[in-house]
Amino acid sequence: MQIANRLHWTFLVVALLAASAVACQVPVFRYALERWNTDKYEVLVIHDAAFDPSAQAAFDKLKSSPIAHAANMEVRSVKYPYLRDSELLDLWTAQGDAPKPLLVVLYPKSATEVPNRILSSVPLTEENVESVIASPVRAKIAEQLSAGHSAVWIFVPCDNDQKNAKAMNLLRERIAVNQERLTVPTAAELEIDPAVLAKNKIPLRIEFSIVTVNRNDPKESFLLAAVQRSEPDLDDSEPMAFPVFGRGRVLYGLVGDGIMPETIDTACKFISGPCSCQVKEQNPGFDLLMQSDWDKTVAGSMISDAIPDEKTKPRLLTIPKGRGK
Repeated sequence: MQIANRLHWTFLVVALLAASAVACQVPVFRYALERWNTDKYEVLVIHDAAFDPSAQAAFDKLKSSPIAHAANMEVRSVKYPYLRDSELLDLWTAQGDAPKPLLVVLYPKSATEVPNRILSSVPLTEENVESVIASPVRAKIAEQLSAGHSAVWIFVPCDNDQKNAKAMNLLRERIAVNQERLTVPTAAELEIDPAVLAKNKIPLRIEFSIVTVNRNDPKESFLLAAVQRSEPDLDDSEPMAFPVFGRGRVLYGLVGDGIMPETIDTACKFISGPCSCQVKEQNPGFDLLMQSDWDKTVAGSMISDAIPDEKTKPRLLTIPKGRGK
C-alpha cells in the first residue's frame, strides 16, 4: 500500500474509533437500517430532439417501471441547449455530429468525498437503464441486509488469481474472528422488553457475508463503476473489498495490500459498535443506488429511537454496565 494510503487509513481508524466514545447502545448497522433514509442519485437524460422509439421505450422504463420507482433516484430530462455544466456539455459534444440521448448518473450531493459526481454516462437504452436501477448483486445485498446482516462485503477480484485468493482468505478469516468476538447489546442495555428483542422479525446479531462482483459481468457494470469511482486512488489492478451496511451504505474501499487485518477489523468494529452519531451526514461513506422498500422492511421491527427534536425535553437514561468484550 502506498504511503498516502497508509496515512489515509491511520486517520480513518483514529476517527472511527474516537467516534465510539459516546454513543447510544443500538449498533451502527441496525440504527442505519432503521433510521438512515437513502440519499438520492440524480439521473439525467440528455437529448436534443424527440426520442426515437427505442429511446422512448428506455425513457418510459426509467420513469414509470415499478423497479425504478423503488430506487433511490430522481430522473430529469434535459435538452442539450439548456445544459450549463461544462462537464456534461463535454460528454454530449464528445459524441460527434450524430449525438444520441445520454443516460448520465450523478452520485448523491451528500457524497462529498467522491472525486467526481459524474458516475456514469452511457447511451439511453433499455439494457443500460436496467443496469443502472437494478442488478443481481445489489438485490442480494438488499436481501441480506434486510435479514439482519451486520454488513455485506463486496469483493471485486482482479486478474491475478494469487492476489485474489490471498485477499479473499484474509477477508473470510477476519470476518469469522469478528463474528466470534463482537457482541450486540442486551435488552437491558437497549432498555426494551426482552420479549420484543427475542421475537423481532429482524434478528439483532453479528453476521457478515461476502458477495463477489465479476468485473466482466454487464449486469454489474454500474455497481462496479459506483464503488470503483467513489475514491480517487482505487487501483483496479488489485482486488478490492467494500463493506456495505444499513440501507446500502458503503463505508470505504480496501484495495490490494489494504485488505489487511487492521482495516477489516476496524470496519467490522465500527459497523457493529454503538451508534456514536445518529446524524447520517456526520458518518463516513456513501449510499449505493438500490431498489428496495426499506421502510417496509423495518416496519414493526424498530429497536431504536428517532433523533429527538431540538425542542424535545431531555430524557434521563440509565447507563448500562459494559459488556466486557
